[in-house]
Amino acid sequence: MNFKLIKNYILGKDSHADDTQLLDWLRQSKDNERMLFSAELAYREGLRRPQDAIPDINKVEASLFDEIHRLENRRAKVRRLVWTRYAAALTIVVVGGAVALWSMLKNPQMTTVTANGRVLAVTLPDSTKVWLNKNGTISYPRNFDGDERRVELTGEALFEVTKNPTKPFIVNSKGVETRVLGTVFDFKTEAGNGQEEVTLLEGRLEVSGLDGEGKVIIKPNQKAIINKNLHTMEVKNVYAQLEAVWHDGMIPFENMSIADIALVLSRFYGVDITLADNMDRRQTYSGYIRRNETIDSVLNALTYTIPFRYHTSGKHITLERK
Repeated sequence: MNFKLIKNYILGKDSHADDTQLLDWLRQSKDNERMLFSAELAYREGLRRPQDAIPDINKVEASLFDEIHRLENRRAKVRRLVWTRYAAALTIVVVGGAVALWSMLKNPQMTTVTANGRVLAVTLPDSTKVWLNKNGTISYPRNFDGDERRVELTGEALFEVTKNPTKPFIVNSKGVETRVLGTVFDFKTEAGNGQEEVTLLEGRLEVSGLDGEGKVIIKPNQKAIINKNLHTMEVKNVYAQLEAVWHDGMIPFENMSIADIALVLSRFYGVDITLADNMDRRQTYSGYIRRNETIDSVLNALTYTIPFRYHTSGKHITLERK
């Protein structure tokens, strides 16, 4: 016995020999009968699936009753009332199983994680690393089956996506979809004023607005800003590393001059930093500075590496060589 025979019978592609083989299988043991009738549970489980599956279930049920009617008309051919009973039950089992399977595929088992008041690190089934910002929520399937890896995000998260050229990684919010093969990016679904922001740190990223805002491909150190109220999308050049400072509390610098560092700190802390004429603008620096609550704490830490002193007047700061 094999399921191909069962499928062929349901589709009306069976032969008389198939009918005979199926009936013989049912007669072989009570276990075979119990297998058929206990499988009706799959059909009932299908009916318990979420409401969005009901229209499709109704279509399957209509097809089922048409099939039972066809079976009644074939009684003369089969010559046994018991065969009609078995065949009708078999139809219910197979179609019911299909309904349950359809519901499971459309609504795969999902895992939902929320970062309650703290930054939370999550590893997805494909080894992708995700850092959820405070109160952010991510939902993802227990296994990335099929030809894509799709997750749902509310809040803010930093993604370090495991590369897989054959299976794109997709992050959905209520208004934006991003698609990558392997990259590092920050996704903020609630940036204020009806905006969502996606900032690319490494790799290549496709960003699509889901309500007519369009589609763009951004490069590292670019940010896509989607305005869901105005249905617009714009791309800005940014220092992307600053968008991810929240996940580890570190401000990174790589081959940056003191002028570049001053510009980054000005944007991050909302101050105006200028350099005196005697500052060396050619020397470059690489490293990390721990984020602090005040710009003074950061500048004091920098003086251990870079020879400067600073003067503060309100929100204006001047750096000069020691």
